[in-house]
Amino acid sequence: MDILSMTGNLFILLAERGLPATVLLAVAGFVIAILFGTFTGLIRFLKVPVLSQILRIYVDFMRGLPFLMILFFLFYVLPFFGLRLSALTTGILALSMHSGAYVSEIIRSALQSIPTVQHEAAKVLALTTYQRMRYVIIPQAIKLTLPPLSGQIVLHIKDTSVVSVIALIELTRVARVQMQSNMEPLITFAVLSVFYFALCYPILHLSANLEKRLKQKTT
Repeated sequence: MDILSMTGNLFILLAERGLPATVLLAVAGFVIAILFGTFTGLIRFLKVPVLSQILRIYVDFMRGLPFLMILFFLFYVLPFFGLRLSALTTGILALSMHSGAYVSEIIRSALQSIPTVQHEAAKVLALTTYQRMRYVIIPQAIKLTLPPLSGQIVLHIKDTSVVSVIALIELTRVARVQMQSNMEPLITFAVLSVFYFALCYPILHLSANLEKRLKQKTT
């Protein structure tokens, strides 16, 4: 089989067998991470008694663990307690737990970066905590979270490749299987890199544009 034919077949196999699972992992995992991270970041910013301390311990614990360890715990340890998850469910849950911890820190940091004078001005206007957060603090914080969230999305997409170790058929798993059959690691992983680049580059480009716009507005 010539190189062009092999490359074409690899593109088709990766697109048909691996890409759907990778996209599902990335999208579902990050949607959950955003929801959980936003909730956790808000709770920690508002310093809700007890709950904020519990969530701080959780976030620090998740950020201190390798993603692979979280994945192995969910897939290999939970069955000992009677809870067996599919590879896809395990991957989505592990990704959302891991990314959610980092998203929560992005949200919390953005909220804390809003000048104190903004909070005081809102209090002078006799706004409730809910009104201050909705109309004054959160709208400003959202702009600050966009660039770091874009970077976290890229890291999240790349982490999907690790899920291949639990035999989930995604891009990296398909590439590894094909490499073992065609014995062409250079071509196989070169094609694989094109897929990850195509997924990540638009987000990196968007993040760079957002940072430029934010700098222009602040200067």
